[in-house]
Amino acid sequence: MPNTSQNRQTLLNGLLDFIHARIAWIAHREEQAAWVNGYGANGEFDAERTRLIRHAGQVLDALERVGGSPRYRPVR
Repeated sequence: MPNTSQNRQTLLNGLLDFIHARIAWIAHREEQAAWVNGYGANGEFDAERTRLIRHAGQVLDALERVGGSPRYRPVR
């Protein structure tokens, strides 16, 4: 029988990977936009970044409940 706690940790770590990648993409996009005053240069991604950071906090809380501590290990 599979270890559901381990499966949940893997799922949550994967979700953190996705959130990390999305925030990194936003940062890169904003950096590029700053040079040409393009989309993202004026805070267009602020709401999404805030939502992602809030969601990451919820995922870390869930990871703590499952494993006793929020040990993030990238899924690769």
